Amino acid sequence: MRAYIVDMGGVFVVAFIACLGWPALALAEHAIGETAVPAPHWARSIEVVDDGAPVMVEPDSRSRRRGTVGAGTRLGFERRVFGEGCSTGIWYETSDALFICEANVQPSPERPGPRVDEWAGSEQRLPQRYAFIKFDGTRAYQHPSDHFRNDYVEALGKSFGIVVTGEQVYAGVAFVRTRRHLWVERGSVRFVEGSPFRGEILEPDAPFDIAWVSIRPSKVFARPGGQAVRRLDRHTVVHVASTRGAWVELRGGGWMQRAALARPERVSPPDGVGPHERWLDVDVQRQILVAYEGRTPVFATLVSTGRETKQSKTPLGVFQIWVKLDYSDMDDLERTDVDKNYAIQDVPWVQFFRGSYGFHAAFWHDDFGRRRSHGCINLSPSDARYLFTFTHPVLPPGWNAILPTLKDRPTTVQVR
Repeated sequence: MRAYIVDMGGVFVVAFIACLGWPALALAEHAIGETAVPAPHWARSIEVVDDGAPVMVEPDSRSRRRGTVGAGTRLGFERRVFGEGCSTGIWYETSDALFICEANVQPSPERPGPRVDEWAGSEQRLPQRYAFIKFDGTRAYQHPSDHFRNDYVEALGKSFGIVVTGEQVYAGVAFVRTRRHLWVERGSVRFVEGSPFRGEILEPDAPFDIAWVSIRPSKVFARPGGQAVRRLDRHTVVHVASTRGAWVELRGGGWMQRAALARPERVSPPDGVGPHERWLDVDVQRQILVAYEGRTPVFATLVSTGRETKQSKTPLGVFQIWVKLDYSDMDDLERTDVDKNYAIQDVPWVQFFRGSYGFHAAFWHDDFGRRRSHGCINLSPSDARYLFTFTHPVLPPGWNAILPTLKDRPTTVQVR
């Protein structure tokens, strides 16, 4: 898997540089962090012009990276300062005391705020339009007209995931445009909306009695070993009143076999987690995630962790989320020891807790409650979005990614 941010920090070093052009000369005459000529008087914000522009904790490209910001986002700012590692020699200090290179922004008369995403919406499961390639070797073109000359840029594998940013009919043939500004025949892709499955928010004082039907279909009996009275589809939520050996009594009436249900168990926080601190527990045996505040479970859902193979197992242990990204491309194209490679653009709501292992939305299947990933913890789109806002630190609007600091109290993840 690949994420577009890998900087895990650095050391701020104040240094003077030799005369290597105007920016270097300017820095030779001014201390790093010293106030420079003010921005235009009409500027109410600075607009990011380079997608994924890094934001640093000091006006120095060697300092710790705090995150990245998306193009079109307008940031509030305090002043322009001299610094290192920026081609102009000048950095903007933002309203939250961070720094962004002047070369990545432009003054704006508009108020601070994120760019509006035309595909984002509270009623949509996914933040963009996603599709998968239907045929191996599907060709992608620089322009639709190149299709008729068989002049293609690359060939895409079957089931590769793309983000669709537009459509066009050219000479009677329908095409879709990918995020990388390439064109593919529309008939070669299938659109996906993602699973409708979502976890359950738990009331603090309610009994911890939730379970999901894990076998489809599952029977509900009038009594243990008695007559079946109805069937429940997989992923149906039930509430457990009591247990009797291999049987479970449901609140509201009826009995089910325990083996037909996935039921979470309450666990204690790992060492170091505060009494009111948020943390996540993942049970790979049950394929269940529970979100806690201290000792209180507040959310529970089904997940899909890594398959039981040496290359795909999800790592066990106690970790902390080290980076959160609104999107990340994921693939294994460098691997030659697998029968089939995968590549998916802009997987949303990604939270890495150990290297490239993390949580993310999986909009390509509805098999939550069973192992099936390459090692990450798959979530339904709704659950991935919810947990992305639940954990710390919170990704500011318009940012692509954020790296936590110790001050943030980054969210602890227990995988067992």
